[in-house]
Amino acid sequence: MEMADISVRRLELGDLPTNTYVVWNKDTKKCVIIDPSDGAEEIIDCIEGNHLTPEAILITHGHDDHFGSVNDLKRRYGLLTYIMKEEEEFIISIHFNLSDVFGHPRVAEPDMFFIDGQTVSFIGTKMKALLTPGHTVGGGCYYFPDENMVFTGDTLFQGSVGRSDFPGGDTLALIRSVREKLMPLPDDTVVYPGHGPSTTIGYERRYNPFL
Repeated sequence: MEMADISVRRLELGDLPTNTYVVWNKDTKKCVIIDPSDGAEEIIDCIEGNHLTPEAILITHGHDDHFGSVNDLKRRYGLLTYIMKEEEEFIISIHFNLSDVFGHPRVAEPDMFFIDGQTVSFIGTKMKALLTPGHTVGGGCYYFPDENMVFTGDTLFQGSVGRSDFPGGDTLALIRSVREKLMPLPDDTVVYPGHGPSTTIGYERRYNPFL
């Protein structure tokens, strides 16, 4: 089977800012949207400017800054939203998703749920869902093995890891998630985090002070 030719576009959106990713198959023009933060217009411009057809929305975890455009995108494109099963109750709580802290209480309703280790097909390639609790109770990372890339949300950053002092956070669980779920990936796996620049698993294994 011929490997898909995949492109990744990073959009820094929202007040923090947060990385939103549009990932598409260059041949079929089908795409998924990962962690659509506030700024639906910019996401739509990327989709329509590249003549893409969205297939799904993937959310790494339920914090408010990672789902701000979900409802707008669902209405426009009729998409299903996916998240790890363990995060279901988290994203629909204005306390746990931190939207009350940010001063605009809101929720996003997930439609479908991944379980740890589940492999599914999107945009003509495989994606493996990895449960990585610690930043939140049911945070997940999305690993595309054929493309050697993983979307880590707020679990792993360049030179750092996610905070664990928010409701539902757990420092030991977070470090364990990174060590057991992410560090076994190949060194040249590109890490696309929820904030900041991309990195690689090999770089983080060697230089990340939290590991």
